[in-house]
Amino acid sequence: MFVVIMGAGRVGYLVAKMLEAEGHDVTIIEMNKERAKELSLLINGLVIEGDATDQKTLEEANIKQADAFAALTGRDDANLLACILAKHLNPKVTTILRVSNPKNKEVFERVEDLKRYFDFVISPEEIAANYIFRSIVTPGFDRVLFPKEGAEIVQFKIDENSEVAEKVVKDLGLPKDSLIVAIYDEKGNLVIPSGDTKLPKKGQIVIFAKNNALKEIKSLIEKKKE
Repeated sequence: MFVVIMGAGRVGYLVAKMLEAEGHDVTIIEMNKERAKELSLLINGLVIEGDATDQKTLEEANIKQADAFAALTGRDDANLLACILAKHLNPKVTTILRVSNPKNKEVFERVEDLKRYFDFVISPEEIAANYIFRSIVTPGFDRVLFPKEGAEIVQFKIDENSEVAEKVVKDLGLPKDSLIVAIYDEKGNLVIPSGDTKLPKKGQIVIFAKNNALKEIKSLIEKKKE
């Protein structure tokens, strides 16, 4: 993929590095002259010193050839305007809009005339706050959050002392609104389980579940043999 990123702060830089690590082409547009100069030494892609809310700058970044455009500055209004311009110049580009203020996120998602200009709205602050909240309420998980759905993907370790070790999935008695989606044995081999799959003596279990089922799941999976 070819991705254009607006903003080279912590979020923009990390996204750029992750994309490059996966073999994607990245161009960054950064307003701050010193930051742009610094970034040109840290990433392989093109770094343009300029304003992505300016049509000429987006054209210089080859937005018309881009597969995705991510507006990742801390300025919600500028991010929205840049996404509008990017869609205008390249209707097929996938636009990702970063929103720092949760109130703005609600407004942007409600206004139908705006929604056609962005494909995804991301609020790192809201995601981080939700992650911290869930970690406080139900600690001890490796997790991926689905905040809108009220669900998570959580990972549990099991060993020979775990009561569920070597049990069959259908006999675990997992609560409603939960599903084992992957099992890894101690060698890291992946199994996509069915009800008849036997858990390993030692390994990891990945479960997709609604938040209200997590405490019961945690108690069940982490229970030790007597």
